[in-house]
Amino acid sequence: MSIASFFKPAGNKRVRDEEDATASGAPTRHVQTIATWNANSLFQRIQHDGLALAEFFRTHAPDVLFISEVRSPALGPPGCKKGDGLPRQHGKFSRATKALAEEADAVARLCKEHGYRAYWSLAEFKYSGCGLLVRTACTQPHSVRFNIDGESAPHVHHKDGRVIRASFEQFDLLGTYSPNNGTAEESFARRRAWDAACLAMLQAPRHSPLVWVGDLNVAAEWTDVGPDPHWFRFKNGQEAASVDDRGQPGFTPNEQRRFAMLLHEGGLVDAYRSLHPNPDWQRDVTWRGTPGRDGVPELGRYYNKGMRIDYVLVDKQLEHCVESVLGKGADRQGFMGSDHCPVMVKLRFDATKRAEQGAEHEASGSRCVQSVPSRE
Repeated sequence: MSIASFFKPAGNKRVRDEEDATASGAPTRHVQTIATWNANSLFQRIQHDGLALAEFFRTHAPDVLFISEVRSPALGPPGCKKGDGLPRQHGKFSRATKALAEEADAVARLCKEHGYRAYWSLAEFKYSGCGLLVRTACTQPHSVRFNIDGESAPHVHHKDGRVIRASFEQFDLLGTYSPNNGTAEESFARRRAWDAACLAMLQAPRHSPLVWVGDLNVAAEWTDVGPDPHWFRFKNGQEAASVDDRGQPGFTPNEQRRFAMLLHEGGLVDAYRSLHPNPDWQRDVTWRGTPGRDGVPELGRYYNKGMRIDYVLVDKQLEHCVESVLGKGADRQGFMGSDHCPVMVKLRFDATKRAEQGAEHEASGSRCVQSVPSRE
């Protein structure tokens, strides 16, 4: 098969096409509840934590779920290999082997059984990748973009599958899986470039309120890690040439400084911290360290340590939304087998304002009414 023929539309659509697996029924409502979750391999979660996943969908049933770290390879030409430079269909799962075909089918079943349409952006190998699941009973996005580069066409995917931006009637939803800062100068440069691209995107004119969700791989404040921030800052990652690049990845001064700039320049509010202004790391953290092996949890370097690195950021006019972290404790209750727990936001728009949303955004913004719980 040639590269050209690989990208031609298929004549017969697969019944279990993971991109279009949907439940029956016409869309009936607008998106109100949004969850974000780093799955740490979606297929592994389906394999080993399927009951917990099913319970999550039954209990919380978010209208939209943004999943980061899907870790499934994108569809490529026959015989393609990692780093070969050949093009990929980043919105489709690879079926190159029996195991990969089973993986793609398992993901498609998950979406269909729980009533979601899926939009994917996958890397060329089992790395990174993200997905946006939109309940089929809800209005689907009228446009979807797979990059934060204003110069690229919307259908061009980030090579690691880190970006999905969906435009809904009332707001734009941006989901990202931000790259880890790492501990080497090369990875510092990669994260600086990513943050610079995000800044440029936020500074560009936009016509709808923005909701930004995902694993952003940075703890915003000193109190967003625990139990001991000094351990994160001074006992990890001390090899960097610049003192401002030293510390646990996600907890260095430079990362925190750039994150604060993104919030300021983008006119964004950290919805969780707005709702819970008094820090409590045990309640707040969204990432928890892995227990040690051989039945001794305490042997894990990061056991009972945590960081708040998964976010819901909203335009200031949406500050009064409802948001909660759906996980807790060193034993990672509610994490569904991942090392991250979901974070969920509920947006309540005034129905009478929907038609006027675009026109009013510049002057006064849209309205969002908080339901439960009350502010601290």
